[in-house]
Amino acid sequence: MFHLKKQFSNIIYAITLLFFVCVIFLPAIYVLTYAVGGDFSVSEELLKALVISFFIAFLVMIIDLVVGIPLAWVLVRSKSKYKILLDNIVDFPLIVPTAALGLSVFLFWGEFWQIGKGVTLIILLHIIFTIPYVIRSVAAAIEQIDETYNEAASALGAYPFTVFRTIDLPLFKDGVIVGSVLAFTRSLSETGATMMVASAVSMTAPVFIVNLKHSGDIPQAAVASIILIVLSLVVLIIAKFLTRKRHFKFEVIYFDLEKRLSGWSRIKNCFLALFFSIMVVIPTVYIIFYNFFNFNPVFNAVILNSLLVSFGIAFFITIAGLIFAIPMAYFIARGKSKKLSALFENLHDIVLLVPTSALGVSLALFWGKLNFSEIFILALSHLSFTFPLLVKPITAAIKNVDHEIEEAAAGLGAKRKKVLTSILLPLVMPAIIAGSIMAFMRSLSETGATLAVSKDIKTVSILIVDLVKNGQMPEAGFLCFILFLIASVFLIALKKTKKEV
Repeated sequence: MFHLKKQFSNIIYAITLLFFVCVIFLPAIYVLTYAVGGDFSVSEELLKALVISFFIAFLVMIIDLVVGIPLAWVLVRSKSKYKILLDNIVDFPLIVPTAALGLSVFLFWGEFWQIGKGVTLIILLHIIFTIPYVIRSVAAAIEQIDETYNEAASALGAYPFTVFRTIDLPLFKDGVIVGSVLAFTRSLSETGATMMVASAVSMTAPVFIVNLKHSGDIPQAAVASIILIVLSLVVLIIAKFLTRKRHFKFEVIYFDLEKRLSGWSRIKNCFLALFFSIMVVIPTVYIIFYNFFNFNPVFNAVILNSLLVSFGIAFFITIAGLIFAIPMAYFIARGKSKKLSALFENLHDIVLLVPTSALGVSLALFWGKLNFSEIFILALSHLSFTFPLLVKPITAAIKNVDHEIEEAAAGLGAKRKKVLTSILLPLVMPAIIAGSIMAFMRSLSETGATLAVSKDIKTVSILIVDLVKNGQMPEAGFLCFILFLIASVFLIALKKTKKEV
């Protein structure tokens, strides 16, 4: 009987791994096959788009770090009552669909403040939806630091800034690296919202890829996608190397400078509050105020169909993803072969970091050969970029559960199925819910991969982009308002699950 149960578990693992390799990973990198024996010329326009993309991504990452690290510190260590407010709103740009976020930013900075379309407006937009990655990644790392180190250093007369730089920063540097990679690659990937604020002479690489795909220039779109995928892999490799490097030198002390900086905490906090309010919060929610004066509720066949398609696909890929994500997460967290578990965890990171427009081109080329229906290809595409969002939090939650709890239950006679369903599953349920919310909203908001894959089907995010292009701002604003309401409900649910962890 034990042998049969073990065999059954191995079959589940085999099916799960096969699903990931054949449905998620290989289609995501299929475009790389075009680099073999193909014409790999890079046009001047593509080179310009790549330079613009990397310049924006790098600058946005630096700004996110300068502001995000102290905000993360405030979120974890501050005794201020206002940090609760920060904690409640910092995730909002992650939940709000990027098409809605793009329109809100365009209306605030573009129309209200008269900043023209171009690089400046793209940077302002990208800061909003990338800074939460830095804040959350750094905050999670800071929470793991024992505060007794700080207390001991302060008791020995070290200035607060000196303590932060020489003790805390080396301890949470992995969080800084993870946040930097996520911010950089997320900026490099964004398509739909960027299309609303980019000009003809300031197209980023993802926008350029979508235009190439729509114009039928598949070879050049494939070249651009390959370059973005390879560069994203390089970023991931560098990040993995830096996280393994344990020793960074911070021993030099600059007494006078650090004494002055330690006394500027109030000024720093005021600057952080002002920056986050003006640069992130107000532009994000501006669409709500816009609707107060331009409310135009429209429900026609096109809008209703786009909402039905968007919610149908998001629901389907979330449920389908969970069926495979839970055993995959258990395999990565509890697998007997540490090397094999680490391999699949790294493969998930690769899929997660591939720019979605490049991912869309790769998926279109792969699934297009199989002559599937467009709606099915679209669903498979959304499953590809949402699956890692399900696996990552569930894996982390299972790793945080002491394995001895499961072993103790088994030692008391509990069957393996009972241990998993009655002990482990309830403990990781908040992570399952959180991952499901993130996957659902990611599917609902995605434009880059959808534009690369879809020809005739209009999801709600694509419809918003089209309405903005046609100058139908009130109609686009109304759709964004609906998405904002949905995002608010999901954010409340996400906060509730975090409190239960």
